[in-house]
Amino acid sequence: MNIRRPTDADAPAVTALIAAVDTYFIGEPEATEEDVRKQWTELDLDKDAWLLELDGDLAGYADLHTGAHTFADGYVHPRHVGRGVGTRIIELTEGEALARKLNTIQNAVLAADEHATALLESRDYSPIRHFYRMAIELDAPPPTPEWPPGLQVEPLDYDKDAAAFHATLDEAFAEEFGHEPERGIDWRARRERRGFDPELWFVVKDKDEAAAALLCDVRFGGGWIASIGVLEPWRRRGLGYALLLHGFNELYRRGEHRIALGVDAENPTGATRLYERAGMHKTFEAVVYEKRLDL
Repeated sequence: MNIRRPTDADAPAVTALIAAVDTYFIGEPEATEEDVRKQWTELDLDKDAWLLELDGDLAGYADLHTGAHTFADGYVHPRHVGRGVGTRIIELTEGEALARKLNTIQNAVLAADEHATALLESRDYSPIRHFYRMAIELDAPPPTPEWPPGLQVEPLDYDKDAAAFHATLDEAFAEEFGHEPERGIDWRARRERRGFDPELWFVVKDKDEAAAALLCDVRFGGGWIASIGVLEPWRRRGLGYALLLHGFNELYRRGEHRIALGVDAENPTGATRLYERAGMHKTFEAVVYEKRLDL
């Protein structure tokens, strides 16, 4: 087995590897090369990512994210399962996390990947959360949203309202599993990332006060609802549903007829039911595992 760091030139091969895994377990590829490159803008490839090759073939890929939570992401090509690639990925990511004196590590795998779930459990990982990918296929323009009285949505003026936008999402998701605080991030650096499009970021205001925020994107081969958050004083008024429909409409106008999002299956706000009411359906499930490294 040859292990090396990826370079920018490896993006097409890594995309093909991830596509092979997705196709095998969920029937179709999800990530595009642009998605891979976007993710790499948040990593130091010389420290946070690995390629694993067998007989000159790309057999595995892994990366490590060390923000508010330590999270490993790994893929083994279906034709190389059972040859120790997954075990080596765990060793590499855990070793790097320990070298950085991190106490826990999380790893998410597709629920349908029984080999991966068994491997993680054999290495003392425990399942702690389930997430759904939900999607909708639009064959006609979606309904026009009906906004609660006194509220209006507008595209984000990033130079003027960036702080309020991020603070709104921060507060709306403060108790969500795995939430990484938005406050304190380098917004200028975010603007310089590949694919940044502020025209797909929206804020809902009650007069001059931010009540909700929506962050859309184009990734995973279609439209993507990255974040949708409503602050507590404005909940249970239909604002979340209206904001979701607004996202559908904006993405549809851009030619994106398949729109997806990820949601915590145990979301305390009942988001899953909201998405189902809007016509979305579950396409696959992922399980987040966690392990203590300091035991």
